Amino acid sequence: MSAPTFDTLLGEAAQIFADARARRDALTPEEAAAEAYVPGGLSLEDLTEKIRRQRQEARAARLAAERMPANA
Repeated sequence: MSAPTFDTLLGEAAQIFADARARRDALTPEEAAAEAYVPGGLSLEDLTEKIRRQRQEARAARLAAERMPANA
């Protein structure tokens, strides 16, 4: 049995990240912040704002991509 290739491992890591992001995005910003909170880290308020900002940026990027001509 050979070791997995870099591309295989990268693909698996990307899938894990995408699954985690989808799970987080299914929660409200407050619920997601509560799950992400660790003592000594960002406050719940800061985490909530960060999650809201990331979601807003992702929406803006999706909208921009949808408006992009197919041949651009």
